[in-house]
Amino acid sequence: MRSFLKAIRVSLRYKWSIVGAIISSLAIALLWGASITTIYPFVRIVFRGETVNIWVDREIDKASANLEIVRAEIEELEKTPDADLTVKKSRLAAEEKALEWFRSIQPVVQKHSPSTPFGTLALAMGMLLLATVLKGAFLVAGVVLVARVSHRTVMDMRRRFYRDSLLMDQKRIDRIGTSNLMTMLTHNMNMVSGGLTAFYGKSIREPLKMVACLVGAAFISWRLLLVSMLVVPFGAIAIHLISKRMRRATTNEMGGISAVFQTLIETFNAIKTVRIFTQESRERKRFKEESRSLYQMGMRISFFDALLRPITEIVGILVVVIAIMTGAYLVLNQQTHLLGIQISSRPMDPELLMVFFAMLAGAADPARKMGEIYYVLVRGGTACERLFETFDQENKIRMPDKPIVVPEHNQNIEFRDVVFRYQQKTKVLGKLNLKINFKQSVAICGSNGSGKSSLVNLLCRFYDPNQGQVLLDGKDLSQMNPKKLRRQIAWVTQDAVLFKGTIWDNLTYANPKATKSEVVAATEMVMVDEFISKLPLGFDTDIGDAGKKLSGGQRQKLALARAILSDPRILILDEATSQMDVRSRQMVHENLVDFIRDRTTITITHDAQSLVLADRFVFLREGRIYRDWSASEPNTDSRVIQRLLARAA
Repeated sequence: MRSFLKAIRVSLRYKWSIVGAIISSLAIALLWGASITTIYPFVRIVFRGETVNIWVDREIDKASANLEIVRAEIEELEKTPDADLTVKKSRLAAEEKALEWFRSIQPVVQKHSPSTPFGTLALAMGMLLLATVLKGAFLVAGVVLVARVSHRTVMDMRRRFYRDSLLMDQKRIDRIGTSNLMTMLTHNMNMVSGGLTAFYGKSIREPLKMVACLVGAAFISWRLLLVSMLVVPFGAIAIHLISKRMRRATTNEMGGISAVFQTLIETFNAIKTVRIFTQESRERKRFKEESRSLYQMGMRISFFDALLRPITEIVGILVVVIAIMTGAYLVLNQQTHLLGIQISSRPMDPELLMVFFAMLAGAADPARKMGEIYYVLVRGGTACERLFETFDQENKIRMPDKPIVVPEHNQNIEFRDVVFRYQQKTKVLGKLNLKINFKQSVAICGSNGSGKSSLVNLLCRFYDPNQGQVLLDGKDLSQMNPKKLRRQIAWVTQDAVLFKGTIWDNLTYANPKATKSEVVAATEMVMVDEFISKLPLGFDTDIGDAGKKLSGGQRQKLALARAILSDPRILILDEATSQMDVRSRQMVHENLVDFIRDRTTITITHDAQSLVLADRFVFLREGRIYRDWSASEPNTDSRVIQRLLARAA
């Protein structure tokens, strides 16, 4: 539950709402205890045809008579040598205290209490109604305040964890997986919300109600209360053992939900692939198995939750049974001791014992509800533990304590003795050395897995090399602020990444301040204006989730235009025109020649046509450079390049 305490610390920023909720709970508890304390005695008095004034007078007479009897017994015992007067003197003190208390309230009762039994009953019912109305008002206020605290806290935590996820190093994101992140930011956060609601709501209100009743019972006979509570520790041990199993089951459930999310993500993102290979039944079967597994996990949690309720009820009944048996023995025999142990200072009346039982019954209901609350708190604590374990890890891509100034790129990019691994034993780049001068357009070619994309990942500082350095104008990237570095880079991939929204939203994503003329110029450069002009809403056309309403070539053109609008010093084209038709690709390449002239361009491709932008060719094999030459060298024509591409592949 330590992680849950972190969530509670976050919630403390809403301290006034918490204070209001606690005050509401305290008021409810006092009204709860007061209702039980006062109503039963009033009803007993009325049914005897008495008033409160008569009852007080009778109790004074009774205490006075008892006092005389006890004094006489003490005088008699004092005549006996070595007589133990401890019990009698204790009884004498109790009777004197009772007499003093009844005499102190007698003037108030005589002045303000009704003079008839029915008036007394009416007063009792009025007090009950007023207490109920006030209790309801405080309950509404408390619930609203608790909801505000829990929802605002979860909103803050969700925003914080989402921010942290955007700052995570790429290795952690790859290891955790999209489905796990989605589970944590949705399902886990909902469990945290439930836990906070229970913590500031019922877990404060119900114990206070229980304490109010137990204090009232202790006021009548704290020793009898202790005897009654002997079985409570055994119930607490049983609840603790169940909660440990519930935590494990909740952790497994979160993994099951993550698996369901993963299936949904894969299926809906690849729905065309599923359909073209007619694998709907296979995906249904996979989803059915994961859903069944999740169902079994949920049933296991429900089983443990169900166990908590009878345990709390059994413990509550045992407490009442012990109290009834012990109290009945003392009342029926007018005793103050049981097995030689003093239980009460003076013999209890049946009415007083019934009030004691009512107090225990009043404490039993909150105790039963605490069993339900415990289940919610355990789930909330388990969710917090998973969240903080995931997001509180230290990033591999760290911000330096004193980051150096990121130079405006105008010299070169250098990979110096770079060794890089995605996994500990698998080397992707081995002692690679490569220098790319400013304004140079370099084509990086090679077979799949040769390290092309890894070079770009290191340049963007999505990863840091295991050994060696990546330098920008002679300065180590690891000493720079990654955000400021990336402001000089634009990357267009084969699978153009677009967002739900309009064409304008996606074009200006990297440069929200771009003017209409700048946007139009960028769209003309990559010929995206050709299809935008034909749309009824033009730039305001919605392109759907991830641009699914557009063709692959159209998405690539939009991504290129977006990169152009960002005005990068370093442009990375990773098969950026592969989905365009031949004519569009050729025209886009021609239009890009002027744009790349004043910036460093890195092109990753297997297509000879895309190499027209390059003035230098670097071929990789197994993480090393095996061919590096300039386009101006002799015997460099399309056939040679095509042959090298084929050999590299």
